[in-house]
Amino acid sequence: MSTTLFVRLPHRPHDQPQPWRFGALPFALVRDAAAAQGRRERTPATGHLLREGYAPIAELPPADRLVLIVAAADVLVTAAAVPPLAPNRLKLALPNLVEDSLAADAQACHIAVGPEAPQAGADATSAAAAARGPRRRLLMVTERAWLRAVLDAFAEHRHRRRHLLPAQFCLPLADSESEGGGTAAPANASGPAEPSAAPEAASPSEPPATLALEAASSALAAAAPLLEGEMGTGGTGAGTGHAAPFWQLTVRTERYQGYGLLLSDDALAAWQALAPAGIWYGDREAAALPTLTSVRPLGWPVWIEGAQASLREPSLDLAQFDFAQGRADRWNLRAWRAPLALAAALLVVHLVALNIHWLMLRGEQARLQQAQTQLLRSAFPRMPVVVDPPLQMRRQVEQLRLASGRSTPDDFLPLADRFAQAGRQLPPDALLALEYRGRALHATLKPGTDTNALRQAARQAGLSMEEDRAPADTGRSGGGPAPAGSRWIIKPGSLS
Repeated sequence: MSTTLFVRLPHRPHDQPQPWRFGALPFALVRDAAAAQGRRERTPATGHLLREGYAPIAELPPADRLVLIVAAADVLVTAAAVPPLAPNRLKLALPNLVEDSLAADAQACHIAVGPEAPQAGADATSAAAAARGPRRRLLMVTERAWLRAVLDAFAEHRHRRRHLLPAQFCLPLADSESEGGGTAAPANASGPAEPSAAPEAASPSEPPATLALEAASSALAAAAPLLEGEMGTGGTGAGTGHAAPFWQLTVRTERYQGYGLLLSDDALAAWQALAPAGIWYGDREAAALPTLTSVRPLGWPVWIEGAQASLREPSLDLAQFDFAQGRADRWNLRAWRAPLALAAALLVVHLVALNIHWLMLRGEQARLQQAQTQLLRSAFPRMPVVVDPPLQMRRQVEQLRLASGRSTPDDFLPLADRFAQAGRQLPPDALLALEYRGRALHATLKPGTDTNALRQAARQAGLSMEEDRAPADTGRSGGGPAPAGSRWIIKPGSLS
């Protein structure tokens, strides 16, 4: 079963020093629609919601995919002409493209490159020219230190894939809502929802916007504050029962445009006079405001629908450049700890068993060498030094045999006698040369000699004949050319 864990991140606190400490965060665990269809379950296209609530990061359930929704107030969405550069060089050039749009230092910001931004009035000629040069791309700017703190906090969470999405792109598009593709129904009215304070309606050419309003206290962690202290001097926890003094507003005006604001009560009332017409979503506190006449309920189905639509476009992911997920990060190494520990234990046992077996064989070798040495010294007590007992024993036996007048099978006379018996059927001129060296006969036969019959006769006489393929030694023949013919090595063999 493939699962996805959606987690909404709080907005970055501007009045608190680092390190930031996260409390309980809102989450939703969803079983993907593909996995549900494989089980023949009737589920919506967005998947089946398994769990939702608030929990610290250490208590969040594991999932195959982790989707972190960054607050819209922390992500600046802009567009610029991005030159076609390599990723390393593009990373260095991006701060120069957005520094005019930022009030802070652009070098301290993380800039993600989104899809190509649509241009009004673009023709085929300009499109062809843009394909060869800089393209107007969507840029998403956020603070690098904040993203680093978030990813470090989720470093121990069990997941295979990770995504960072801006919250403004996790709201469903209003045009799809008006066509009946939305999941949320209006809370107070059946017609298109819009703020009562909006003096003018949007022009037909402008698409309706999607606006989400929620109390800042509930948009953060409902069970615990973000930092060690409270949210601020004027902040109120979710458990106090008082209305939150700040509102978190998320607006999506077009497919690739959106922004977020943190507003007080007075600022919210003033902003509503300039708000774009569209569909409003809100939590309980926002639905109770008298300035909003039609508000749809804002819950996880709304965020999940927009987030899954954004996941279909990988370029909307903020996890780029320094925050891109590597191959090692895609696999949950914790799940492999038990198999790796078992493999390491088996390897250690194997190495220990090999060393024990080697020690046993070494002891047996020592015992055999000691027995050979004792046997050699018992047979030849005057042996001064024992280095190779089998070889020394063989040499001593040969010396005793020679001293007694008995020849060995590899002496010249026994070899020559047996070879003469085997070559009785040879022509008189078949043997060109015969030499004894290295306790073997080296015979050179005339070309055309029947060597097969000779080898069979030599085998019956207790000899072995092997063809000598080594180059001929001209130094032994007095410097003259070696006799032409086949050369053979004759040694003692077994009687057949």
